[in-house]
Amino acid sequence: MIKTKSPKVIFNSVYTLSNNNIDNKFGNHKKATKRIVKMYDYYTNEEKRAISMYDYYTGKLTKEQTVNLILENGEFATEKEVEKRKKQAVKYLEKSNLWQGVLSFNNDYLTQNIDVHVLEKELATNILPMFFRKCGFKDTKKMFYQLALHTDTDNLHFHFSFMEKEPNYLYSKNKIDYRRTGKLEQSSIDFLKAQIVHTIEKQKIYTPLLKETNKEIEELKKYFNYKEKNFLLYDKKDLLLEEKILTLGKMLDDSNNHFGNKIKYGSIKDKEIQQLTKEIKREVFTSKNAQLKNEYGLFKKSLEKINNYFYKLYKDNNIKEIHIDNTLAKNKEKYIDNYVYNAIVNHALYNWKKQKKEFKNIKENEIIQAIILKQYLKNKKNNSKKHILENYLSGYNAKAKFKNRYEIEQSIQNINQELEEASKKFSKLFNNYEL
Repeated sequence: MIKTKSPKVIFNSVYTLSNNNIDNKFGNHKKATKRIVKMYDYYTNEEKRAISMYDYYTGKLTKEQTVNLILENGEFATEKEVEKRKKQAVKYLEKSNLWQGVLSFNNDYLTQNIDVHVLEKELATNILPMFFRKCGFKDTKKMFYQLALHTDTDNLHFHFSFMEKEPNYLYSKNKIDYRRTGKLEQSSIDFLKAQIVHTIEKQKIYTPLLKETNKEIEELKKYFNYKEKNFLLYDKKDLLLEEKILTLGKMLDDSNNHFGNKIKYGSIKDKEIQQLTKEIKREVFTSKNAQLKNEYGLFKKSLEKINNYFYKLYKDNNIKEIHIDNTLAKNKEKYIDNYVYNAIVNHALYNWKKQKKEFKNIKENEIIQAIILKQYLKNKKNNSKKHILENYLSGYNAKAKFKNRYEIEQSIQNINQELEEASKKFSKLFNNYEL
């Protein structure tokens, strides 16, 4: 026989169909009303209440005159509020079903991992609203619910109940009405249990994982921050990548996507610009930079650990159908992508404008270097430096200023066939060429 672990949280529930529910053929309205009154009396039984030593010694419990019932805002109710809620619940039962649930825990597991009063607050303000949305209810503010922690058995347990204040269940074709079905879906129950376990364990396991992932993100960002010494986008050794960055800068400058010197990648609608930006990112991340590859690998591993953490939540609670919500991991990846894309487009636009300014003051002895670069990249699409140079050197004024331009260009073309063989001789020239 295969042994299974004891679940960390156990859930049981019952439901009472509304008085107007068409499936409630044999309902006793008076009996249902009495059930609601007894439910509130049972929840607020002070003998079952968990009292913290701090509240006891400070006199907080007697000063506030609260009872053992936690409201939607995570605060304890007063006796007056309880009486009011009894009447409201009876009214809501006319059209809304009443759902009642019990969440039980192993005492040691719960108390060793979280303060029960912190869990109370989280259940009321965060976990149960998420659970309602999972059940198909559209607006959590239209839900009427409460809970109470009891300590009168061997296992700490929460009682809770919920109803609809008004039609709030989302049917197909965006139709909103009261929920007819009383039985809760197993997927919704599994979701509730997983969220509770996550809340209990996150400080011990999840929070350190999240800190690790955020640390990896900060390390990756350094490679795309122009203030850092290892800024990857300013690499004159990679002439082809540098040329693509200049091309991107020209495209951005010609478009209407930027305001002044700043631009957001998410605001760009031009498909060609988007494609070139993504192409530059791919080339950077597949480059020979070992440090970047290592940091990106660590980042991916940290995301994998987070996904494995959520997988273990389901597995340890004996949930058969495991549906991992990898939204967090996807959002972290999306954050890095957007950061890199923003760095690329802003660097490209800045670099392009800087180049235009420099070319206005170009000197004749720099023409040779630029033409050699032009020949080196002559088969590359959209050669930005070539276009800048040709535009600048065309026209009457340019001809008058650079009389020997054509002689120089002709000379370079003559040696073009020998350029590859003589590449070592020109390496110094490339290295000294300031972009």
